[in-house]
Amino acid sequence: MISFDLVTQLEAMVILSVIALAASRYRFLDKSGVAASIPIGYLVIVFGGLRYFALLFIFFLISSLATRIRVRILGESFVNKDHVRSWRNVIANGLTPTFIMVLSGVVPSMESRVVAAGYLGAIGTAFADTLATEVGMIFGKRPRLIIGLRKVERGTPGAVTCYGYLGGASALLLLCALAWVLKLASPMTAMATVISGILGMTIDSFLGAGIQAKYLCRVCGKIVESPSHCGREAEKIAGVGWIDTHMVNLISTAIGAAIAAALANAL
Repeated sequence: MISFDLVTQLEAMVILSVIALAASRYRFLDKSGVAASIPIGYLVIVFGGLRYFALLFIFFLISSLATRIRVRILGESFVNKDHVRSWRNVIANGLTPTFIMVLSGVVPSMESRVVAAGYLGAIGTAFADTLATEVGMIFGKRPRLIIGLRKVERGTPGAVTCYGYLGGASALLLLCALAWVLKLASPMTAMATVISGILGMTIDSFLGAGIQAKYLCRVCGKIVESPSHCGREAEKIAGVGWIDTHMVNLISTAIGAAIAAALANAL
């Protein structure tokens, strides 16, 4: 559904302006994050409508609040993860669902249930992975690496906990409930969303443990995601240099969308 009428344009401008100001005011996004979020939100509203945008907004809001709670409990320096999201976070988590909305407008023959499932699969994967990370870091005292299951420090790429999976599953159930209220998801679509979201966040962990670049901080000795830590350059010890946590998120959301769309087409 493409809508370029004046009312839709005004709605998009007002809604996105208010969200951008609030996100900047409460430091959910930095300036680059705000700049990246506006075209993504605009395209989703124009090509998908406000109902689809509402799902994206709820993901952003709850994920941001979860990160804020984690930072308040553990502190900003506990783990080297972005607590104020930049354009990289926005693109990594928002590009796939936006692409699906645009594609559905360009290719009107796409079935609506497949479009909905793909969109929910992408957002569900990002939502589940984010809440799994935040909940796991707060409650999971000693996570295990998904490859080999050895105990590692909280915040290690590819680390998983039971608490994290519960957080991820809760995110998916909330997303499906909202999609059902908005009449975007049938029971079968919801089932595809939950399955693809669990698989997507698990694939994210495998990619994080396997090919994501990892660095050893020369100061504190922690294994981190960033090439710099504690104010100094860190030593790369594993993974592919150009595959960072944002690239892993982008790949995972694309896979989650593909799984959900395939399941919806098959069910």
